[in-house]
Amino acid sequence: MAEIRTMRVRRTWWDKLVLWKSAFETKIKDSQREVRGRGPTAEASREAAVAKWTELETSEQNEGEEPKT
Repeated sequence: MAEIRTMRVRRTWWDKLVLWKSAFETKIKDSQREVRGRGPTAEASREAAVAKWTELETSEQNEGEEPKT
C-alpha cells in the first residue's frame, strides 16, 4: 500500500519566477518506490505525483514484457 503525503514547502527561485504564490510537494512512496510532485496548489502537486507514479508503474510493467516484433 502506498503512502501519500502533501506538505507546503519553501518556494524555489523557479517557483518565484513563474509567479507561484506558494509551493506544495506531494510524496508517494511504498516499500520499493518513491516519487515527488510539486505544484502551486496542493491539488496540482498531488496530480503531478500521481502522474509520475502511474508512469513509473507502467514502465515497470513494460520491462517485464518481451519485445514486440
